Amino acid sequence: MPERRGVQATEEVKAEWSTAYKHYQRAPGDRFDKKKDRTARIDYVAQEMKLTRKQAKRRIRNYEAWQRNIKKGLAEP
Repeated sequence: MPERRGVQATEEVKAEWSTAYKHYQRAPGDRFDKKKDRTARIDYVAQEMKLTRKQAKRRIRNYEAWQRNIKKGLAEP
């Protein structure tokens, strides 16, 4: 089966991932505890975008995976 990384997601979906990640980067977190930091940031994204925590976490994770695949040359921006 040929690789389809980044092809299945539409531009609107990718834009939503990017928006979620921008909120994630701006979010206040706990800089002394890595796990609590990520949890606090994901909670902030969920609150800002009016999503559930699970949806926010999925958008952040998808954005990070998409960026890794771009870096590896498996997906296009």
